[in-house]
Amino acid sequence: MLRQELVTVLRRHQDTLCPAELLAVSSQLVGNLIALQDETRISPDLAMEIVLQNIEEGNRAAIADLRAQNTAA
Repeated sequence: MLRQELVTVLRRHQDTLCPAELLAVSSQLVGNLIALQDETRISPDLAMEIVLQNIEEGNRAAIADLRAQNTAA
């Protein structure tokens, strides 16, 4: 649910910010979240692994959505 809310906020700004700017803002937020991790529970390497795995999942989901849109058209 949180992910969908974040997507909704980003979409609200897609007419005023270019995709690179949306990426930059989102990346800064991810950097903030990494910095806030408790290193006694999540190492910096594990935090980065979580980020990388979720970037890959986001890419897979975006590609699947594009394919579905092209099939429906």
